[in-house]
Parts: sequence; C-alpha cells; structure tokens
Amino acid sequence: KPVEEKKRKADDPPAEEPDAKKEDTEQEQDDVGDKRPALRSTIGFSTPDTTLNVVPTMGGKVLMSMNEGGMQYLIGGARANVGMKAGRYTYEVKIIEALNPTEAFQAPKNKISGPRQTVRIGFSVAGSPLILGDFDDCVYFDSDGQVGTGKKRQWLPGLQKFGRDMTMTVLLNLDSSSSDNANTISLFREGTRLNKPFKLPENLVGKTLIPHVCFRNVSVYVNFGPSPTKPLPFKCRMIQSAAEKDTEAVAAKVPKDGKYEVLFPIGFPDEGTFEWLDEF
Repeated sequence: KPVEEKKRKADDPPAEEPDAKKEDTEQEQDDVGDKRPALRSTIGFSTPDTTLNVVPTMGGKVLMSMNEGGMQYLIGGARANVGMKAGRYTYEVKIIEALNPTEAFQAPKNKISGPRQTVRIGFSVAGSPLILGDFDDCVYFDSDGQVGTGKKRQWLPGLQKFGRDMTMTVLLNLDSSSSDNANTISLFREGTRLNKPFKLPENLVGKTLIPHVCFRNVSVYVNFGPSPTKPLPFKCRMIQSAAEKDTEAVAAKVPKDGKYEVLFPIGFPDEGTFEWLDEF
C-alpha cells in the first residue's frame, strides 16, 4: 500500500500556489483595429480529417462519437479546415455530455489506460495523424490538467482538470509584434486564465497550425466564432473573425475516382496485431 500511495502522489498534479503568489496582471493586450478583409469561408470539420468514430452534428458545431461494441475505448479526432499562420486568435470547446457506456461483459480494471472521459484541445499541422499525442507536430491541453507537446505531457503551474459544462478557450498567439508572447499557447476556463503563455515547440514555429480536438466518451461543442460565449479579460478575436491573410484553408484530399478504401485488419489474439497496427 505505501508503494501505491507514493505512485498515486507522483501522478497527481502539483499543488496550486497560494493566491498571494499568483500574478493578477494579464500578459495579453487588447486587440487593435484591423482593417484587413476578414475570413470569408466558414470554419468546420471535413470528413477526411476526422476519425471514423466521430459523428459531427448541428452543422459541425457539436462532435459526438460512437461508443458501443468496444468503440468506447477509442479516442476520436477532428481537425478543422482552416489553419493559422499569423496573428492572435481563439476558439472555444465545451463538454456538453459525459457518457458512461455499459460493458457487455465484465471488463478488466486495467482495460482503459487513463480516464474514461478524455478531451484534448489544441493545434496540429495539415496531413498529420488525427489523435493528438501520437505524433510530434502538435500541441494541446488535456482534461487531465496537462499540456502536451508531441508525445510528451507535463504539468504547468495553474493548469487544472476540466469537465462538463466548462467553457475552455484556447488562445494561439503567432503575432510577431508581441515580442514576449509570440509563438505561445494559453488556456482559459470560463474566461479566466489558467496558465502563463506556453512557448510552442521549435518544430511548430513558422508552420500553419490548425485547430484540433480529440475526445472519448463525451460530446463537445466547438465554437470558432465570431462571438465568444465566455469573453476573456482582454479583447481578442476568434478564428472565424481572423484576417484572411492570417489564415490558410486546408483542402480535403479526395480520390481521383471519388472512391475511398477502408482497411479492416484481422489478426489472432496475442499475435502482435496491435504492434502491427501501430507501425502501419
């Protein structure tokens, strides 16, 4: 038991700093007027950039997932069709439903590695895999209260777990004129900042970054704008209101003949099927 307690403490997030030590000064400034033409296309999710278990509804604003017959163990991923290459913009994600699917059989306690409900919100590059945390070209925050860069996750002072009915705002700052906060990402809960601006990894600097959401056993509402549901302490536009020149549309790849291929892997138990799938 003592060993288990030590391990549990090591996995827990670090204790929050006393309120007296927290900085109340917001590091971001209000947006200045921008007369450049705004983005004309509507930001959403295209089918080729979502995993097969994702079910977009409400015009793509609500993302649901299939969760029966073993699908409850899979993480769904969805990447938007417009990316950011400059400027400072936000988008919001809210868990509107938390699911607890029943098991058709008595599953082992260690069946799922991690929490039953999982949400990851952040950015990735075009053409990368659809599950945040499985590849290097991504940065994200997760509902467990950590920040992820590629395949690594870490605790940051101020970050906390988030759950149902909480509006989470992700701010990506690629504005070169803000010298201190350029190339950083921040997370806000109900309009309140949780972490200091976190520097992007070097492999993402200078690339077009696309909003990316991953989730398991929840339904999420994604708001790209133009108006936020939870205003921030400073004026900042959402991605739907971004300047056209600060964005880049991501075209969905469609087969020349219009036909897609679906691969169904079949293997024997305990014969290396999962290892093969990981390499594939």
